[in-house]
Amino acid sequence: MSQSRKKIDAIYELRRAAEEKALAEKALEENPGPKRRDQLLEAQMTLEAKTHDAIDVCHECGHAHDSGAAHGAKDSV
Repeated sequence: MSQSRKKIDAIYELRRAAEEKALAEKALEENPGPKRRDQLLEAQMTLEAKTHDAIDVCHECGHAHDSGAAHGAKDSV
């Protein structure tokens, strides 16, 4: 998979997570309850994880790196 494709995929996964969170918020408004709150919390956590992933994926090589590391560094995570 190309480097730019990995970045694009990460962004689309982030978009899907945002849509799922919005749907969970709407469901909670329409039918409040513990199950819906749990679903919203799970959607929020997924959104945060996907946001982190999209930020971390290097636009040059498609891999995550330690903060401040160059895309060719051996300390990739």
